[in-house]
Amino acid sequence: MSTFVLLVPVKTLARAKTRLAPRPGRDLLMRAFALDALAAARAATSVAHTYVVTDEDGFGEAIGDEGEGDLNLALRVAEREVRLRHPGLGVAALLADLPALRTPDLDAALGAGLRSRWYVADADGTGTTLLAAGPGTDLDPRFGAGSAVRHEVSGAVPVRAEVPSLRRDVDTDLDLRAALDLGVGAHTREALAADGPPAHPDGRPTG
Repeated sequence: MSTFVLLVPVKTLARAKTRLAPRPGRDLLMRAFALDALAAARAATSVAHTYVVTDEDGFGEAIGDEGEGDLNLALRVAEREVRLRHPGLGVAALLADLPALRTPDLDAALGAGLRSRWYVADADGTGTTLLAAGPGTDLDPRFGAGSAVRHEVSGAVPVRAEVPSLRRDVDTDLDLRAALDLGVGAHTREALAADGPPAHPDGRPTG
């Protein structure tokens, strides 16, 4: 049963992921990450509607980014809009830098139904990749450095289920190699084929 509206924020691609090794096609790689995450999300049975929160083109149905650089503000504004459009549904925010995302992992996390708000921590246990709130409960996003603790302190419950692809966000080349080990989507594979594989920490290319 589709019970959630999913918000997927995508920042300006040219400024995204500055911790990845410099590469001429970085903006195309960031777009590929988002497209792969969206493909997995749109196939989820628990997701009724997906909106990309962005000012970028080419991602399908979108809501403009009104956060002026503040991700949490952008999500709060978008949440108000989608609750007007889709009353009675829960709202969840999914980060876009999840190129290895698998639909069953997202369905499992959204189906956890832990109290009124719950979240999925990233592989390091410090960040947040998914935040969900049931109908009538504010999402209250607190993304940013150390967001897992902030979400838990605010009353959200951590998902303990095995959802590895949902925890593997990509901020660095080391993260990207770990995502490749899980298996990334077609858009990311294509972008990497054109751009080259991620480098080792000492600067040597992989593969």
